[in-house]
Amino acid sequence: MTTATKPDTLQNVRRLSTVLYWGCALAIIFQFFVVPIIWYVPGWIETSSSQMTVSIADLHALSGWQKYATMLVMMIPSLIMAYGLNHLRKMFRAFSRDIIFQPAPIRHLKVFGVALLVQTLAKPLTGAVTSVLATFHRPAGERMLSIGLGNAEASTLFLGALIIVIAWVLGEAARIDDENRSFV
Repeated sequence: MTTATKPDTLQNVRRLSTVLYWGCALAIIFQFFVVPIIWYVPGWIETSSSQMTVSIADLHALSGWQKYATMLVMMIPSLIMAYGLNHLRKMFRAFSRDIIFQPAPIRHLKVFGVALLVQTLAKPLTGAVTSVLATFHRPAGERMLSIGLGNAEASTLFLGALIIVIAWVLGEAARIDDENRSFV
């Protein structure tokens, strides 16, 4: 009778964390290029139109300061998410080095949760500013203020809050474990 060897859970955590570390790096790069891709790659807008508060025709009609100001405003949620993903990346780096129940990776998880909340709340606001900037050149009465909210935002807010609470619980567990070790 042979006994199956139990896989080393920490080894699996290290491997997956390394993959996710690099996955976060790719996601960060994508965050920096998503708005220019939407703007300049034909056909991309159809796949991401649910996030748009103005038409692609309005965006292509812009020039000068309006074009760059609109692009900059559209990038704000992406930059917030890149910041959060960078902290998530740091957390995975710590996990890949067996630094698990320590303050640093727990703090990185919490920062990611906060970034997720802030990005989700920023999207409707930047969408509104984008619609104003994109229609600013139109005559009075044809300008637009558009705010887009949906179920995805509500779900993402819940997820961000959940991540923050989990990070708090992990932080408290690590603190209690550290306290218990000092008694022994």
